[in-house]
Amino acid sequence: MSDTTQAAVRRVREDSPIVDAVCQQIQREAEPEVAELAVEFAGLFFSKAPPDVLQERSTDALAHMALGAFEFLRRARPDRVDVEIVNPDVDNEGWYAPVTVLRTNISERPFIVDTIREFLHSRDLAIEYYIYPVLGVERDEDGQLTGVRPSREGGGRESLVHSEVARITDEAVRTEIRDEVGRRLQDVVRATDDFHPMVDALNEVVAYLAERVQDLPEKEEELREIQAFLRWLRDGGFVFLGYRGYDIVETPAEEERALMVEPGSGLGILRNEAESRYAEPVPLEDLPSGLRTLIEGGPLLIISKTNAESTVHRRARMDYIGVKKLDADGRVAGEHRFVGLFTSKAYAEDAEKIPILRDKLQWILDKAGVQEGSHDYKEIITIFNSMPKEELFLTSAEEIGDDVRTVLTSYHTHEVRVSIREDPLQRGASIMVILPKEKFSGEVRKKIEAALVERLEGEVLNYHLALGSGDQARLHFYLTTRHERLEEITPDELEEVVGRLIRTWADRVREGLERVRPPDEARRLARTYSEAFSAEYRAAAAPDVAVHDILELEAMEADDRAVAVSFANLEASPAVAGGERVTELKLYLRNERLVLSDFMPILENAGLRVIAVNPFEMDGKGAARAIIYAFAVQDAEGEPLDVDARGTLLTDTLLAVRRGDATNDTVNALVLSAGLAWREVAVMRAYASYAFQLGAVPSRLSLPSALGKYPELARILFDLFQVRFDTEGPADPAERAAQSRQIKARFTEAMRGVSLLADDRALRRLLTLIEATVRTNYFRNGGRAPT
Repeated sequence: MSDTTQAAVRRVREDSPIVDAVCQQIQREAEPEVAELAVEFAGLFFSKAPPDVLQERSTDALAHMALGAFEFLRRARPDRVDVEIVNPDVDNEGWYAPVTVLRTNISERPFIVDTIREFLHSRDLAIEYYIYPVLGVERDEDGQLTGVRPSREGGGRESLVHSEVARITDEAVRTEIRDEVGRRLQDVVRATDDFHPMVDALNEVVAYLAERVQDLPEKEEELREIQAFLRWLRDGGFVFLGYRGYDIVETPAEEERALMVEPGSGLGILRNEAESRYAEPVPLEDLPSGLRTLIEGGPLLIISKTNAESTVHRRARMDYIGVKKLDADGRVAGEHRFVGLFTSKAYAEDAEKIPILRDKLQWILDKAGVQEGSHDYKEIITIFNSMPKEELFLTSAEEIGDDVRTVLTSYHTHEVRVSIREDPLQRGASIMVILPKEKFSGEVRKKIEAALVERLEGEVLNYHLALGSGDQARLHFYLTTRHERLEEITPDELEEVVGRLIRTWADRVREGLERVRPPDEARRLARTYSEAFSAEYRAAAAPDVAVHDILELEAMEADDRAVAVSFANLEASPAVAGGERVTELKLYLRNERLVLSDFMPILENAGLRVIAVNPFEMDGKGAARAIIYAFAVQDAEGEPLDVDARGTLLTDTLLAVRRGDATNDTVNALVLSAGLAWREVAVMRAYASYAFQLGAVPSRLSLPSALGKYPELARILFDLFQVRFDTEGPADPAERAAQSRQIKARFTEAMRGVSLLADDRALRRLLTLIEATVRTNYFRNGGRAPT
């Protein structure tokens, strides 16, 4: 074992008594000749383990879990993809957990974890835990494992991934998952190994186009823009997954032209040329008419979607970039084809700055005859930038211009407009739906999507919402569908369908109110609040959410309350942080505004992660002036809150802090993590402060820090305080003493999970203070209000 590896493993063992105990057991149980190596591996393996795994599992289970991964690494080889899947039990792995373990090992490269996670997600399997140590691995000439070390210390870098999902009992399903993960990781290897050759191929295409400029001066502008676009792809706009060249060849026997793969050109996931339907020449006349027309004519650059989903990095239909080869006469002689995925950088960049798209925009501006800097000039650019990148790439400037004009002329109308645009390769269609903004909601979007899927007999692959400055909401869908089915559908027909679906938001709110209020009152409330709520609120809030908000605001007015708080869990939303699952915290304020910089620390000290905030102001038309602040929040682990268990506690805490009854500090996080009420947190805070004043702990933060790390112990300590002093508790002192002993036993057991000596001392001294307490006035009012 190298000195650096020894030091790394020693640090892990010193920081975690659990890992130290596991390593000691491995030292005893592993084969003597590899025991030291197994201990090295375990230290590095568990340095990347989620803390919950170490806390939840026994030393024996953790030791055998590490040994299983170690033996897998010993069997693996860096020049291949190794995958195994097991249901751990005592007989086969030496440990049991109600999970299925997927282990993979390949040489270190990008996209490994993404690829595994995306595939498992496609099978409705969420990864419960994964451990992903990138190791510096030493092997002998036969590939036998001889050493492991942190990857930064040298050796061959290998990526071992230990993933756990809910237990899969069907052996055939496990085998299928193992084989498919192996196939996808093999694609990862092909794509990453051939990354530089693919970039070289792209650079060769750029150089080839530069040469063609001299031969085809009439195409100079087009060729130079294609070169700029290819360089943009190379410089971070594209994840290259495959490349293949195609040639149009003459077939002497048939005296006709045919399309075939350029032998030896395949790279990445397109490396296996035998899989192509064009491995042998295919006469052009045998191709679908639309595809043949596109090959022989049309633009030099083709941007489209493949029929196949990506098996690497992100599960989506791949983007296809084709650049036509030209002969000396300028006739199409073949194609350079790249497949991959546009990057997040590509989607984030303004369309007007991207090569190819900027030319399309300029063509549209010139065609519209607008003056630079004018209102229409700016509006056209805004509309263009708000359209989905996929649609801008796939669609001609003429067709985009038609859509832009449709959007412009619909800005201040209440008509429904629909346009249908077929993919150039006839693999799907882009559908644009324009409808009045006040009639749009998440529910309406889902209904329109379902109607399109039913009518076009396809599947929605992409969805994009644009809320412009006018009176319209604009939806863009990309669907897979058959060319024949598209020919049977007209925009007028779809406009009629959408028109039936978009009932007014106010009507739906009224119906919701009628379920909980008398009809006359429901109509009055719906009319009053529908006018008072802003267009942004109506576009964002579902009718049932609006009903809840109306009732909350009415209750506040009736009780003369200035502030209220509510919590609700939301489904994944593309509008919030890329679709993360969040809890919505709503703060209702009457006749006052919120200073976010004052309120955000209150939320953060309560243990909440704020993902986004949307303020919705009511203009007071017939209703009290109010503002609703909708915060998208998560707990410290990035998960939605348990609203049933914590919603009321958090509401009371936030209101108490806001009115000055509770201190605003990090101890309030115990409300969320330990389930303590704010008054109960105040007890723990008082003890922590007293302990520092006594000199029982070295700093003011000693106990708040320890309690924050171990909320279960905070809960136990308050339970002990309550059992000892609650006036509503058992009258019999012996019964109180027995309950106290039970709680202290829980405390002792939970303390086993405390890894740092400083935290251990602080928590034990807090226990001593509680036991030393003689009396308290906390329960004078039942503990529910200040005494």
